[in-house]
Amino acid sequence: MNNWIQIISAFVGGFGFAIVFGSNKKHWLLIAVDAMLSWMVYLGCCTFTSSFFANLLAAAFCSLYAHIAARAVKAPTTCLLTPATVPFIPGGSLYYTVYYALSRNGELFRKYAIATGETVFAVAIGFSLIYICFWTYERQ
Repeated sequence: MNNWIQIISAFVGGFGFAIVFGSNKKHWLLIAVDAMLSWMVYLGCCTFTSSFFANLLAAAFCSLYAHIAARAVKAPTTCLLTPATVPFIPGGSLYYTVYYALSRNGELFRKYAIATGETVFAVAIGFSLIYICFWTYERQ
């Protein structure tokens, strides 16, 4: 049941941030579906791999979906990708990183800073891999 709540939340979050970011109304559903499916990939990958690789694979899927959808609707990829990325933002670990830094708790600060950094780098690598593939393909 908890996974379904997360999946629905990813859909609603993607839809909401599509509105907040001023995306074209025609793209709201595409963005929400991208966020939802990407979160499903993340949850599925968490069952057999580390959080780092689950984030990397989910971000790669999110980017792949956005690239393909953007070409289908003749829109910039960034317009579809950016709002769909919101579920990947490591809000909790980022909050605790700053909290423990301000509390001068070095041990917990390091723990949460590493977790936050791993998530951010995994997402960046996932996006970059797909971008490089599309960039290479389009140059041929």
